[in-house]
Amino acid sequence: MQERIMTRIGRAWVLAAVCAAALVCNVAVAKQWDSHAGAYHVHLMSMDTGFDVHIHSAKDHSAVDTTTGKVTVQMLDAGKLRAVPLSVRQKGILAGTQQLSGDWTLLLSINLPGNKPAQLRFSSKMKPGNQDEDHDDHEHGKDDHDHAKGPASTTPASKTPASKTK
Repeated sequence: MQERIMTRIGRAWVLAAVCAAALVCNVAVAKQWDSHAGAYHVHLMSMDTGFDVHIHSAKDHSAVDTTTGKVTVQMLDAGKLRAVPLSVRQKGILAGTQQLSGDWTLLLSINLPGNKPAQLRFSSKMKPGNQDEDHDDHEHGKDDHDHAKGPASTTPASKTPASKTK
């Protein structure tokens, strides 16, 4: 009986160690870039399965409804421009299955009712983190941010100039 209990405890520790290792590996692979254009604040999050685009209101950082209007991503990869299909993961979050590896540039176009169209550019040459010089008006990592619970890296904000279209 005692041997069975010890075996179960041993299995539980092994399972916990495997889960912890998987979590650490997932966090290490994820990268996040933040930028804004017009009425939108955008987070691009790269993961091993593709990427997520989090679109928020620049005014209050609330998730933007992307089910109406149009949001598109085009990828410049090896000198060729092609559309990347997006699917709605939840309000304000779109998912692309294209992995972001090598030398790439994403062109994000947002055309939603009630706001002027906006375009953002993200590139493999950009340092992960905050691309906005004037983006210190709110904190990231609060519990009310949907992306705070995701696999995003916690790199400190960079003061690199952003590529903005106004």
